[in-house]
Amino acid sequence: MVLIVEFEIGTPILRRTVAAVSRIDVEEIYRSETGAIKLVCWVYGDDPEAVEPALEADDTVAAFSLLEDPGDRRLYSVTLSEQGQAHLTYPTAAKYDIGYREVTVTEDTNIRARVPTREALFAYRDICREKGIPFRIQRIFEESAAAGDRYGVTERQWEALTVALEEGYFDVPRETTLSAVAEEIDISAQALSARLRRGQANLLRNTIGESTPT
Repeated sequence: MVLIVEFEIGTPILRRTVAAVSRIDVEEIYRSETGAIKLVCWVYGDDPEAVEPALEADDTVAAFSLLEDPGDRRLYSVTLSEQGQAHLTYPTAAKYDIGYREVTVTEDTNIRARVPTREALFAYRDICREKGIPFRIQRIFEESAAAGDRYGVTERQWEALTVALEEGYFDVPRETTLSAVAEEIDISAQALSARLRRGQANLLRNTIGESTPT
């Protein structure tokens, strides 16, 4: 049975930045065409003007750009420095087919992930510790018992997919635009694009991805 695991790691990534704000939600982690590791993340805080000086002073950040500023939060594209990449655990998670669902940075980095087996979880944990990254499991439960998990799709992904479907985004030809759907659920178009991709990947992985062709 596939597991949903909530755990905490003590990675230094964005640690200096989050000290100046209240919370960072990572929407997407990916490797660019140039090979750089990038994060798309929402930054929350009472003082928006403190965000960019904190990013500039963060030695895990090589570069950043503002993507969206709806007022109560800001969406940034962040390129990790060599220091940041050295402490990134996402490639290890991918190696063991562990899929991140939610990543929230506060005093520590809290991750909610879909894990195929306990062996994969413990292998991931051991590599984190080998890198000097503290690892602590908070909760483990079977995916079928996870509230809001339907075919491996999180509640936010389910909302994005449902609204996009209802508005005709998946029709041929399309009846609406990505920006219009994003406005409907009050997120940026780039954040919506990332959420749709993750939702579709989870949906496919837990439907046709688990079937055996005959």
